[in-house]
Amino acid sequence: MNQVSVIVPAYNSGRTIERCIKSLIGQTYDAKEIIIVDDGSTDNTPNICQKYEQKGELKYYKATHGGVSKVRNLGLSKATGEYVMFVDADDYVKDTFLEKMVDALESADADMCICKYLRVVYNDHYPIKNLQKSGIIDRNKYLIDTLKDPGHHYFGVIWNKIFKTDIIRKNNIRFRSDITLGEDFVFSLEYLLHAKKINVIDDKLIYYCYQDSNTLSRIKEKKITDCENEMTNRNHIYETYVNVMNKAGLYSKYEKLINRYWIVFYLRQKYDLISNYKWSIEEKKLWMQEILDNGNVKAALRIYKKPEITAQYMYYIVTQTTKNMLKAVIKKVKS
Repeated sequence: MNQVSVIVPAYNSGRTIERCIKSLIGQTYDAKEIIIVDDGSTDNTPNICQKYEQKGELKYYKATHGGVSKVRNLGLSKATGEYVMFVDADDYVKDTFLEKMVDALESADADMCICKYLRVVYNDHYPIKNLQKSGIIDRNKYLIDTLKDPGHHYFGVIWNKIFKTDIIRKNNIRFRSDITLGEDFVFSLEYLLHAKKINVIDDKLIYYCYQDSNTLSRIKEKKITDCENEMTNRNHIYETYVNVMNKAGLYSKYEKLINRYWIVFYLRQKYDLISNYKWSIEEKKLWMQEILDNGNVKAALRIYKKPEITAQYMYYIVTQTTKNMLKAVIKKVKS
């Protein structure tokens, strides 16, 4: 039985981390090591973790505050298992999480496995949209699948995937400290360069806690500086995305779909400027101009025709309106 190292980054996670730890300790798969890496918490996170460490149920490391990439990399350096998985301290998992992921990896002789998950909204569970069919696929098919929605959590996060430690170490794959948004997706993309086979399973094995009782989102109200930081991060992510697609021999054939990454960003920002951002008119004009001045956005807008962009924008308005109505209903029912 091969060992799985489960790395959990934590920062001021006192409200949720014990639930996460208990869900990992209670796994049906015994060959595991739970590694909690604390990013300099100032709440009761250390006390909770040390309680379980003293029982020999996990390994706990505390670092000076430096961000999630730093602590995940520390976790990777401490991992001794043949496989590596990641779980966020806000979330929790089904008791068969490790067992099913390891079985899917080994039975298919795959290099990576990906599963589905449930969003937890006001303690109710909601499935995500279906982005992949279950089955064993090669690396290029997986990359082509990401084009459906590269910004979606399903592809972007690492906590619904299992990786081989030797692939990570042989190729020196690490989380980039210069990226503070989307570092998961970059890690997965760089890993995929060295993967041949991926097993996609339908099992919903993770509870992604989308919000707490006081908000409908884990994302705070954005300032213009937050948006500027997001665009800088997206430039880095896109650079990696294009590089991987080129090395896989896919960029030329799928150039237009790859550039849709920026069309979606542009349209979401356009919508948020109208509907969500509580900024002055001057700030809104400034931010829209910054977007239009971005070289990647300019290139994407040249590739797509105006009617195509308009159609995508109308579709986005409809989907967002539907989501907002659903959130309002859930909030009213739960209040």
